[in-house]
Amino acid sequence: MTTSTPSRGPSGRRALIAAAEPATQLTAAPGATAPFLVEPAPPAQTAPAPFQPASPAAPTATAPADLPATALGFETGRSTLQATQPGAPKRSLESGSDVLPELDEAPSRKRSVLMHPAFLVSVGLTLLAIIGLIVWLVIGAQNSDAAATSVAVTTTSGNVQVTWDGPNVPYALFVVGGPGGDVLDVSQLVTGREAWIPRAALLIDDGSCVVVRPAERGVDETVALDQSALDAQGAASACVADSPK
Repeated sequence: MTTSTPSRGPSGRRALIAAAEPATQLTAAPGATAPFLVEPAPPAQTAPAPFQPASPAAPTATAPADLPATALGFETGRSTLQATQPGAPKRSLESGSDVLPELDEAPSRKRSVLMHPAFLVSVGLTLLAIIGLIVWLVIGAQNSDAAATSVAVTTTSGNVQVTWDGPNVPYALFVVGGPGGDVLDVSQLVTGREAWIPRAALLIDDGSCVVVRPAERGVDETVALDQSALDAQGAASACVADSPK
């Protein structure tokens, strides 16, 4: 609010002097004794602006003071952060222990020669060879005692069948006094413990006899129908004439 104070000038007129605003001094007209003061016009009033709520102030980024640069992993092989303040302790980003435990190399121990795989294989093969030799000797001993027994001859119109008993070993068959000669070896006709001799081959006739003995016995001995010779060779004999018709 503006307050005016009345004052009286030299001309007897009253002028208003604003208390808060400076007065404007006018130049007096000629013949005037003294200038007079005129109060300035009040300022124009404008309509107040509508009320609007104040928007929140945008955050402002304040640049920090001069700080040392932050480095990640500045040490070789270690992932650590450098402290932002001088003298501050550093915090390690890794655990106190390694992720994987380190394995120490086991001390090498010299293997005994007796436990070497090559030695064990050689010992095994040697044992197998010894076992095979023993089996062969046993079989050979049994074969040396093998003998043919119960020789029988069966005749038909076209063949002569010879059968006998004995162990399962190779046998030799001989025809004695046949068309082929005094002693004829027909061992190729033996199958197991029997043989078929065809008459058409002129290998045997009704006056012939057969002698059967193990092939490994009496190889160098003479084939004979004598009983003592047959027993010595483990052989047996039979004649076609004695066979059933």
